[in-house]
Amino acid sequence: MNKYVLSTLGFRYPTIFQGWQMLVGFIIFRILICLYKSSFSVISLDRSGFISLLPAFLFFTTSIISGSKALSSIPVPIFISCYNIIPALISLLDFAVPSRPPIAPLQTVASLLSIITGSCLIIGQVGLTFNDSAYFWLVVGIICTLAQTLYCRIADARYSSRDRLYYSFLFSLITLAPASVYLEEAFAALSFHHDRQEMFVIGSMISAVIGTAASLYATRLKQDEYFGPICHLALAVTALLSPLLFATELVWWQWLLVSINVIVTIPIPSHMGKEEEEPLLNGSVLSF
Repeated sequence: MNKYVLSTLGFRYPTIFQGWQMLVGFIIFRILICLYKSSFSVISLDRSGFISLLPAFLFFTTSIISGSKALSSIPVPIFISCYNIIPALISLLDFAVPSRPPIAPLQTVASLLSIITGSCLIIGQVGLTFNDSAYFWLVVGIICTLAQTLYCRIADARYSSRDRLYYSFLFSLITLAPASVYLEEAFAALSFHHDRQEMFVIGSMISAVIGTAASLYATRLKQDEYFGPICHLALAVTALLSPLLFATELVWWQWLLVSINVIVTIPIPSHMGKEEEEPLLNGSVLSF
């Protein structure tokens, strides 16, 4: 749905689009907090907590903006394949930590293949205009999402994944509102009227609601040992079936790399169900 709004309908105003997503996410959070006070709550953010989580908030906001700019122009199979680099890198980084249990040889090979294939898909687009292309923003989004995931491991442990997601939504909402005015996207968006305006409204609403719901469920279900494989299986199916919905002009070697990437990534996050770790499908990824 995000891809539909950003590319098919051509709404190329990331600060407005993400600001809307964050607003809906914040409202849904507040509704759940009011309805389920005993079972659904967030810890108050004090000064020390804000200072500790501030880098994560900045990484989150940057990642959702760059991710939207990338998704608007990059085919879904390549977008998903390149973001699969993140769990593969985390898997290998965990292997270097002495306190972590060693990973299986098959998982190591799968991680390396995921990194190599995803990197090749990006390198194949490097040129003189790379800094102005959607692939540049794709790289920025991957780096920021990876940095956010790793930083949350050392941030204030009082705050759970749900707490961090809530305050990330709030921080991004407060940040993107003035940014949209400064970048003049707010004024340009006011004049955006597509021939299928009703589909734009419906698509924007659905993407925001489903994105928030999926992010919330990711924070809840990530403790399940099957969470990672199921998520990546869903991503693989999405990547391979997306050409049925969107025009996808990829050459044979790109399809080969995508196929290898999404298949080998499925078993990678088998160890990513621990509470201190962020799921791959965290708020930033889902909000693109």
